[in-house]
This record gives sequence, C-alpha cells and structure tokens, in this order.
Amino acid sequence: MTRIMSKFQNPKAELARQPAPSDLKIERADWTLFRTVEGLQQKGGVALDDLAALVLKELGDNALDAGGEVTVGELPKGGYYIQDDGAGIDGTPEEIARLFSIERPLISTKLLRLPTRGALGNGLRVVAGAVLASGGSLVVMTRNRRIVLRPERDGTTTVVSAKATKFPIGTRIEISFGAALPCQDALSWARMACFMHRGSSYTGKSSAWWYDVPQFHELLSASGARPVRDLIANLDGCSGGKAGEIVAAAKLGRALCSDVTRPQAEKLLLAISERTLPVSSKRLGAVGSDAYPGHGYASVHGVVEFGIGEPQAHIPFVIESWAHKLRVHDNCSDLTVYVNRTPVTGNIEAARDNREIDAFGCGLQNTIARAPKDVHFDIRVNITTPYMPITSDGKEPNLEPFLNWIVEAVGKAVKKAQRPTSSTGAKPTQKDVVLDHLQAVIDNVSGGGEYRFNYRQLLYALRPIVRNELGSELKLPNFTDIITDYEAERGEIEGAYREPRGSIYHPHRAETITLGTLMVEEYERPAWCFNKVVYIEKEGFSEALKEQRWAERHDCMLMSSKGFSSRAARDLVDQLAEHDEPVTIFCVHDADAAGTTIYQTFQEATKARGARKIKIVNLGLEPWEAIDMGLEVEIVPIGKKRKPVAEYVRERDDDGEWDEWLQTHYVELNAMTTPRFIEWLDGKMADYAKLIPPADVLTAELEQQTEHRIRDEIRERILHEVGYEDQVAAAIAGTGKPNAEALVAGIKGLFAVAPESDWRKHITDVVADLKIAGGE
Repeated sequence: MTRIMSKFQNPKAELARQPAPSDLKIERADWTLFRTVEGLQQKGGVALDDLAALVLKELGDNALDAGGEVTVGELPKGGYYIQDDGAGIDGTPEEIARLFSIERPLISTKLLRLPTRGALGNGLRVVAGAVLASGGSLVVMTRNRRIVLRPERDGTTTVVSAKATKFPIGTRIEISFGAALPCQDALSWARMACFMHRGSSYTGKSSAWWYDVPQFHELLSASGARPVRDLIANLDGCSGGKAGEIVAAAKLGRALCSDVTRPQAEKLLLAISERTLPVSSKRLGAVGSDAYPGHGYASVHGVVEFGIGEPQAHIPFVIESWAHKLRVHDNCSDLTVYVNRTPVTGNIEAARDNREIDAFGCGLQNTIARAPKDVHFDIRVNITTPYMPITSDGKEPNLEPFLNWIVEAVGKAVKKAQRPTSSTGAKPTQKDVVLDHLQAVIDNVSGGGEYRFNYRQLLYALRPIVRNELGSELKLPNFTDIITDYEAERGEIEGAYREPRGSIYHPHRAETITLGTLMVEEYERPAWCFNKVVYIEKEGFSEALKEQRWAERHDCMLMSSKGFSSRAARDLVDQLAEHDEPVTIFCVHDADAAGTTIYQTFQEATKARGARKIKIVNLGLEPWEAIDMGLEVEIVPIGKKRKPVAEYVRERDDDGEWDEWLQTHYVELNAMTTPRFIEWLDGKMADYAKLIPPADVLTAELEQQTEHRIRDEIRERILHEVGYEDQVAAAIAGTGKPNAEALVAGIKGLFAVAPESDWRKHITDVVADLKIAGGE
C-alpha cells in the first residue's frame, strides 16, 4: 500500500511532467485512412455492413468500364470473383501491384469527364484497403499470369507470387475478406451494375463543352508534360488539323499542358467552343425499356450547366425511369437510383404523403411523382451523364440539379404503370405501346439524332415491339392515325420527313427538283456535275442522304419515286442515256417481287433504244441479302395470280427457291435504320470512282476559270486603254498553267482529304494560285 501511495505523493509535480493535451499533435498522410475499417467507411462513404459490397461494386464498375461482358460470383472455398473479357491489364506484376497501392495518388485520368462509372480514382485503393484492414486476400489473373498481391501498412502492395497460367483474355480478380468485414449480400451492388450493362452506350471522346474553366485548367495541369495539342486532339470534334488550329488560335504553340495558366486555359476553352459543336444528349445512349419488362418506362433528355463564371460546363444527360405497381399488401414505395448504370451508394429512399411520392437523400427532399395514396410502386431511375456532382469521397451524388427532369421521367413512368392490367379485363392499346416506345425508337432509327429518318422506319421498328407486348400486328393505317394525333398535340417529330411522290437531287448544287413529266421534258443536265444516278424505288431516304452529303461524296444524282418506277423516272433515264456525258444508273429497291422487276424494267427501257453510254447496275436489296442481314421478313398470303419476278432471280442456281419465296415474303428497305442503310449503300458504291472528266474538259474548265479571274483583276485598270483583248490573251498565255496529268493528280489528292468535294474545287484553287503577268 505504501509503494502505491508513493507514486502520488506529489501529484502537482507528476502532472507537470505530462504534456498538455493541446501539445499532442499527430501528423499522418491522407492515404493512411485506407488502413483501417473506420477510415474505409469515411473514404468509401458507406456503413460497415456495406463495405464488402462497395469493394465488389468498385471492381465490377472498373470491369464494366473496360468493356465486354462481366461476370461476378462466389468462390468455392470462400471469397468472390469479378471477371471480364476485355483487353486485360497491361504492365509488369509490380506495375499492377502499384495500381492496388493505397498510398498512390488519385488517378488523373478520372478528370477526363465521360459517362462512365468511375469518379474519383479511389476505387482500387478502397479494394486494397479492405484486404489490408480485414486480413483478406487478393489475386489478379490477366494476360496468362496469376499474380498474388498483399497490401502493406506502408501503403505499398507486395507481389507475393506471379506464375504463368492459362488466362489469355480479360481480367479475373479473386478477393476475400477477413472477419472484420460483414459479407451479407456482398455481391448485390455488383450484380445490379452488371444487370444494367445493356442498351446503347456513348462511344465518343470527352468534350470540351463538359468543363468550366477551373475544371479544364485542372485537366491540363494533371496532364503534366503532355503537349497541349495532343490533349486537345483527344477531345470530341478536335481531331486532325482542328487541334492545331485551336492551339494556334489560343497562341499556345508547342506549350505543355502543365505550363498553361488559368487565363490561357480560359482562352483555349473558348477557342474550342467556337470551333466545335456540343455533344447531343442523344449520343449518350440509353439502357432502354427492355431492362424491366412490364414496367412503365419513360426517358428524358436535357442539358444542365455547371461552373463558376463563363464559359460554364454544358452537361448533357439522359434520365430513364421504370415503374411497376406493387402488390396490394405492400405498404411503401421503393426507389433505386443508378448513375451511369451503377447503383448509387448514398442513402436514398421513397416515402408517401397521401398522393405524393417523395424522394429523400442524395440532395433530394422533393416530390417526384403523384399517384393514388393506397397504390405503391417499385421505381428505378438511371441518369447517364459525363458529369455528376458528388458530395463526399464515397461518391454520393447530388441529384438536385437534375430534379425537374427526374420528376418528369418518374411521373411519366408511374402514370404508365397505373394502366389497367389483364386482371381487370383490359389491356394496353397499340397506341399506348407505340407512345411508350416512340422516343426510344426515334433515337434508334436516327442514330441518336445524327441522321434524318422517315415515318415508315418508325413503323418497322415499332411493329416487333407491339407484336411482343400485345400479340397483334401494327398496321400502317393505325400507325398513321397514332402519329397524326401525336403530332397534332406535340408538333412534328424532329428529324422526320415526308417527300413528294418523286424528285431528283443534283450534287454540288444543293438543287432538288420535283420529278414529273413536264420536268423531264424541260430538263437540262448540268455539265459534269455527276457520273452516277442512284434510283431508289420509294421516297424516304433522300433527305438523310442529302444531309450527310452522301451524293457529293459519290458524285451521284439521287432519284426517288413512290412505289414502282414511274414513267417520268424511266423517261429521265432514257434522256440521260442520250447525253454526251457517260452515266451509270444504280437501282435500289425492296426485296420483293415488284422490286426485282424495277431493275429489269430499266434494263429493257434502255435496250429498246440501242447502244448508248449508260449502264444499269442492280444494288438490291435482294431477298437472300436481307436474310443474311437479319432484317425483318414480312409474310403475305399467296395471291390468285403469281407475282412476276425478274429473270435474274429465276436464273439463280437454286431450283426456283427464291422465286417461290417472293410469292409470300418480302423485306422492305425501311427495315434498316438510317445509319445502317447509309453504311450498306456506301459498301455497294465502294468500287465506283468519283467523277474526273476527260482531259479536254479539265483543261477547258481551267481555261475558263483562269480567264474569268484575269478579266476580273485587270478590267478596271485597262478599260480606258486600247488593246484590252490582246492584253487578256497575253496574260493567259503567260500563266504557266499545269497540264492535265498534274490536274488529275491534284484532284485525286483533294478527294483523299475531302471526299465530298467537287473536282472543280481543285481547279479553282489552282487558278487562285496562278501568277498573273502584270498583276499585284
């Protein structure tokens, strides 16, 4: 007892020897938070029970962003695996170990904004930290190697072993956790992300429109010693010579990214925005209504602005919502939110207040839909966007900037989910199904808004959807009535078009002429404007071809008419055949009996008048070709009379198989989307050269343009002088004009860099560079 008391005989002196609490300061690096379970909860932004699920979601998200198919599951002896069939992980085992080191800095490429699942570059640090903190294990299999890794407390990761194994494709990560991490439902988030990996996705580059000045400056700074031009060339719309033009406009020359100042970054960002177009939200793609069959579905496109000062970041987005009415005894509504197809880990839930469905969490505390108070719903929302503001290291999103569009999408989906079901004796109508899927179909046939399209393409895309959901066939009259009512209420569908019964379009002249008998009688072919004519048996595709400058790229006149080739079309072909300039006629038609005879009719009409400088080429669509392409086949009852079929079909070595097939089957050109039709047509025309006229025409054009320029330049100064014509002739003779061979070579060079150009452009450029005797 005496010995114990002696320790406290002078308590004041003992306290004086202890450091004051205010003097106790401990320094540690930020990465050390990844070494403990408590620190991982802070950096991951989730509770202890969700840490294992977060780790597996991070691995799944990385695999999904790498492309290909991803599978997740449990290992036979405990633990989990995430496997993809992508390109694999490059680098030595030590370099791969570095990726899983908790002390490494954030991955700077995450600053490059894209509609992918990553955000901070913290994912693999959370993975390594979870293994370290719980005493788990980590194996990486990629490129025929099995690498066992061990995260260390000093922040590094040790390569325990690296052995050869048979694993040539993709990456497989095997991971287990110690007792410190609960693992109930650990694969739930990863499986949800894999489930949402469907539909169409953005395949383009990051866009400068997606950054404000501070974030663009951060992107430049993080790019280090990389040349500014190299970085700019990897942004949307800035490839090739455009990057050099932009850098020159910003006066940055050969500058390195790390040397760019804030004012220079602002000037560079403005230079890009002046020379590029923003990315349409339709290019971002969509998961689609098929993700949750039987749910009400709606999608909304938009753009939201973020940033400090001008220019602000213009962020496109697509919000999709699915809603399903729950069973009567369910007493609450469920809300699940995804960002770029992966579930958010922040807490967000739905609550009911009479008719209002409210969302709480991730920046929301708002009503997002209304419904009868006793009806509850399973609601799912996905936001696809290249930038989502986050509020923590755990990537909790701030959804508030997207609130208005979330309300619109969820409201529409919930309304559709309330439709009567078969249990009440009523079913959705064809109109209901058409309107539910109309926007998604428009996005598909238009290539995300990039191409024009016609109404029959919408019909062909909607037919299988109606057939699958209702078991009935969507007919043209009903479809027309539905679209007419829709446009009467909301205005014409953007990007859709109707053509007159027939027309022709001259390339390089932006000239469309209605095709008719009087027009053919008065028609005068423009000199050396085209050497090909594509005849399309129906209206509908010409506008898309015009907008994409397809006719200019192929020096091709477009001719279309409704149904079987009209008399006016055939008369015009005959007139073109009699012209001095050669021309090839290409025939495009449906894969049906009547379509095959269109080509034959053109052949016979031209043969009847003897030899001429014309050739008829049948491009199809042929029935055997349509089958190989997987296009929708339509069936019609066999008629009382046999349908005439062209000789080239009957002459095929197939015992008349296709002759019989065409009696009851057909495939329309409209079964193709506009992008696919243009790709198909480009393939057909690949072997046919652009127009280069004969040498005498080239030299005559050169002479004509040269004379026009010379006359313009010297007219004012010699009008008062005698000998005007002599001076013009002398100047022309002294220009040193190139010969025809040089012109041909120059024109081919022009076509190589600008295939949509007319051959005359090169001659115009040559004339512009001529040195005129006596000129300035």
